[in-house]
Amino acid sequence: MTVLWIVIAVALAVAALLGTARLFMGPSILDRALSVDVLIASAMTGLGAYAAFHQDPTLMPTLMVLALLGFTSSVSISKFVARRLEEYAPPRGTTDETGTGSQQNAPGKEGS
Repeated sequence: MTVLWIVIAVALAVAALLGTARLFMGPSILDRALSVDVLIASAMTGLGAYAAFHQDPTLMPTLMVLALLGFTSSVSISKFVARRLEEYAPPRGTTDETGTGSQQNAPGKEGS
């Protein structure tokens, strides 16, 4: 049982280190959000493994709070990024970089 505990601890430590590295290196906000999700999942897995090995059900509320925190942060960040992309997107129907809309001014399309 001790060997299994050591293997789990090493695997979670590696996952946490890789998640932390991605948190600091990630070029976009989505990379950083994913790394925070990895860190939260690693913490949840570690607490769950501890609770299972020691048969301790008192950690369940903590696991539920971490699960809610991970879900809420993922949804919040994805909504933030979606709104941010909508602000910088060109208007619908435009085809060029200037946003003047060469499709809108095309001959023969005035009445449609």
